[in-house]
Amino acid sequence: MSKSVKSFAIIAIIFLAPLAGCFGDSDTPTIDLKEILLIDYLAPGEVTIKTGQWHDILLDGDGYRLQAPRDVLLFVNGTIILDGMIEVVGDDVLKAKLLTTPYTTDANLTLIHPNGATSKVELVMEEAIPIVNGEDWFEKMDFITSVCSDSTKCGGYINRWMGSGNPQFERGAVYFKGHFEGLGYETHMMRVIDHGNPTQPESLNVIAWKEGRSDSCVQGMGAHMDVAPPGSLAGTYEGAYDNTAGTVSMLLFAKAMVDLEFECDTFFALWSSEEEGLRGSNAFANNDCDYCLPQDKELRFYINMDMMGISWPAHKSNGDPFPYHAWSGPDVDPEVQDVEITTILEDVHFNILKAPRNLTIDGSYGAGCDQHWDEHENLVMDVHEDTFGRSDHVTFRDLGAQTIFHLGAYDADYSAYHSPSDTLDNMVSEVGGQEELEKSIEFVMWAAMLEFLLADQTPEVRNVNI
Repeated sequence: MSKSVKSFAIIAIIFLAPLAGCFGDSDTPTIDLKEILLIDYLAPGEVTIKTGQWHDILLDGDGYRLQAPRDVLLFVNGTIILDGMIEVVGDDVLKAKLLTTPYTTDANLTLIHPNGATSKVELVMEEAIPIVNGEDWFEKMDFITSVCSDSTKCGGYINRWMGSGNPQFERGAVYFKGHFEGLGYETHMMRVIDHGNPTQPESLNVIAWKEGRSDSCVQGMGAHMDVAPPGSLAGTYEGAYDNTAGTVSMLLFAKAMVDLEFECDTFFALWSSEEEGLRGSNAFANNDCDYCLPQDKELRFYINMDMMGISWPAHKSNGDPFPYHAWSGPDVDPEVQDVEITTILEDVHFNILKAPRNLTIDGSYGAGCDQHWDEHENLVMDVHEDTFGRSDHVTFRDLGAQTIFHLGAYDADYSAYHSPSDTLDNMVSEVGGQEELEKSIEFVMWAAMLEFLLADQTPEVRNVNI
C-alpha cells in the first residue's frame, strides 16, 4: 500500500459491500476504503462533491478500477476518459480528476476490485458555481458592452463592425488578444489586406494556439467578434446576441481548458468579417502564415458559437420555450448519419446534460434549417445533422472537417436580430430576467465544451476527405 495515500487518510473506516447479486460472501472484499481511494485527499465519506467543479482523485492498489456514471467525467493527465473508467496498473498511485456537470444529481462511483467484485462509493453533492458559468459570462458581457468614464469598470468595446477602417474594432481585438495572452496561449493578430490599403484590412482575426500531443492533426473552436455594420434597415452597436455572446463564451472556454491536454494542435479563434461573408475564417483557413490553419495537418473538427443565450431553457413571453439549435455536419445524405461527431452531439445533450429530447411547442418556429425543417419545425431541442450554413463553421466544413454549430433563436424568433436593439438589456428582457439568461447561456456553453473534450479523444472524428 502506498504511503502517499495513507498519509492523507482520515481516522474513519468505511466498509463497502459489493453490489447485490454479483458475488457471494466469500468473494466480498472487506477493505479500508480510505487506503484505496481518496477524493480531495479525504475518504469518500468525508468529501462533498461540488457540481461543475474539479476534484482530485487518488486511486491505489494494482488492478483496482473506478467507474463513473455518464454525467460524471474522469480525467487523467489532463485528458477526458471516454468510457469513464480508470485503472491502477502496478505500484504507482493513479492521479486523476473528477468533474461533474451543473446538472449532475448523482455522483456515486463504482469501485471494481481486482477479483471483479464491485463496491458502491456513495458521494455527497452540493450545488456550486461551475468552471464555466452564466454569472461570469454576464459579468464579462456587461463589461464589454457598457460605456462609462471609468475603463476599469466598463470597457465599451462596442461598434465592432468590420470591412472599413474602424478603430473601435481594432481596440476590441487588442482587448480580446490580451485575454488569451494573459492565460498563456500563443496568440496572434491576423490581418489580411486584399485591396492594398493597410488602414482598411479585409479581416482582422485573433488566434490563440495550444499545442497538442500529435503533430499530425489540428482542431478548433471559434466565434465571430464583428457585429452587423450600420445601415438603413440593419446594423447594431453592442451586437450582444450576434455575436458578443459567442465571443465571451470563447474567452471563458480558453480559461476553463487552459490546463487540459489535447490530442491535436488546437486553436481558439475570434473571427472578423463574418457579417461580410465569412472573410475572417476563410482568410485563416486558406492563407499561408505561421499561425494560419496548417495545410500539412489533418483538420479533424471545428465547433462554432454564434448567437447564443436566447434559447432553451429560457421562455418567450407567451410561455413557449425559445428554440435551441445544435447542428452537426457535413450532412451529405439526409437519410443517414454521415459523421461520428453527431453521436457526440446527441450523447452530450441527452445523456450527459439530460436535455429533453422530444419537447415541442404547439405551432412552429419562425425559421428553418436546410434539409430537415419539416421534421423539426416545432421541436425545442433541435439537435441533429444538417447542412445549415450562414456562419464560420461553413469555412471548415468545406475543408472536410466535422463540425457543430450552436445557435439559439434567430430571425422571426428574435426581433432584435441585426438591429440596434440587440443589446444585453434587451436579451435580459426577452428571456424574463438576468437569471434566466444566465441559465440559458450556461447550458449551451457546457454542451460545446463537452463536445470538444469528447471529440478530441474520439478517433472516428476524422476529416471526411481522409
